[in-house]
Amino acid sequence: MAFRLDASMRCSICAAFGLVLVFVWSALSDHTFNLRAALPESLITNPRAFFLLGILVLSVALAVKPNIPRTVDAVLGILLPFVGSVGTACIALAPHQSLFPPSMLCLTGLIALGAGYCWFVMSYGLLLARSGSVARIVYCLAAALTMEPFVRVSIESILEHTMQAGVAIALPFVAMALLIYVREGVERECAAQPDPDTGAADWRSMDREEMVRHFAPLISIALLLATVRSLSPIGTWDAKFDPVPMTSSPGLLVLYTVCVILFARFALVKFEHKSDFARLQPPFLLIALTLLASLILISNRGPQSSILYTVMVMDDSFAHMLFWAEIAYVVASASAPACRIAGLALAVYASTSIAWLFLLGDEDTLQAPVMIAAIVAIYLLTMAISQMNIGFKTHSRKTTANDGEDAVGTADAGEDAPLEDPITAGIKKRCLDISSEYKLSPRETEVFMLLAQGRTRAYIQDELLLAENTVKTHISHIYKKLDVSNRQEMFDLVFTPLQSDKDE
Repeated sequence: MAFRLDASMRCSICAAFGLVLVFVWSALSDHTFNLRAALPESLITNPRAFFLLGILVLSVALAVKPNIPRTVDAVLGILLPFVGSVGTACIALAPHQSLFPPSMLCLTGLIALGAGYCWFVMSYGLLLARSGSVARIVYCLAAALTMEPFVRVSIESILEHTMQAGVAIALPFVAMALLIYVREGVERECAAQPDPDTGAADWRSMDREEMVRHFAPLISIALLLATVRSLSPIGTWDAKFDPVPMTSSPGLLVLYTVCVILFARFALVKFEHKSDFARLQPPFLLIALTLLASLILISNRGPQSSILYTVMVMDDSFAHMLFWAEIAYVVASASAPACRIAGLALAVYASTSIAWLFLLGDEDTLQAPVMIAAIVAIYLLTMAISQMNIGFKTHSRKTTANDGEDAVGTADAGEDAPLEDPITAGIKKRCLDISSEYKLSPRETEVFMLLAQGRTRAYIQDELLLAENTVKTHISHIYKKLDVSNRQEMFDLVFTPLQSDKDE
């Protein structure tokens, strides 16, 4: 039988290719154009700071105004890729024209390029995050990161300089076409999967503990990504420190690809449903160890080693995947708008990166003491936040339990108060019988038992350490297997036999 891709897989593949084009577009702006020819020698920072400024401006705007009307969103979907393309053209033409000051045209182009790049990565990232699966965004990003060197090197080796500039200018429009296809595919997926519960609470109703629990780890990971990128030549443009690229060796490309895929599978996806501490510690430690390996390599092999470059690119890719995996996790768990979550994370990343670039100036940026101190500080901060979140959850559960003990017999079916033990035991037995009869999976059975006890979706998410959209998916599958369309019909299925037994 012929192998056929389902709609979700086709959508994910197109998203990965779209991200490849966006990454290649950004990389060509660094590799193809001679920025130093257009910028003044007195520039006190790396030119990438202005690219980051474009990211910062747009991310702050989207964080402040996340609920963009559909008509405005459609206009921005066309305008911002066009702005990014024009910015690329400005950078390419800056040293070869006399109508405008070259430095002003180049810097304006860098800011426009950054805004367009930010729009694309946010759009692709948030569309993939809507599925509620961290695995989807991680694997798509891993595929894009591993394909980018092949595509970029192919363009640079086949095409002459002028043609490379033309390709860079055209890439945003191709990426936009793929983005439209991905958006339509994701919307069809969401329409085909009913939401069995009411919507999440408004983000303004989140208390301080919930805000810290959701956003503090995300901010610390944004700091990590900014630090990893800014303290190595991977995150600088036209850097004086420029090692031999890994594309010089097929073996290094294979090593890089394998390590990125293994990191995605065993450091991120495997720990998706764990607690914050268990979920963040493995990728953090691997990023720190990879960074340590790069420092050892620079001391033993020198700054121009292709192996060193491969390890640094690997570290950068690990940090990128962790960053977007955390965004997907928070989008699925928090009640804040997705654009506000991603905008806040990207704003922290961009502002921190700009601060690093201005602090370091135009010197070689691989400085071992600074890197070690910064990474250790961010790691300790993240682990402290994770432990604090465990305390928040424990306190929340104890409070819920105490409140429930005071309200036994008066709690509404939709409240998160515990029920009396005999009733709970009867409900659980009935749920196990139904689960066996309708062939629910073990995880679906756990969710079903909590639903039957009147637990809310937020409670189930916290109790089972699942993402919000994962809980929604389980509930949707449970309703489908039980052949019910809402919670009341599910209650009728569970409680009618129990009531009959009681009457008898």
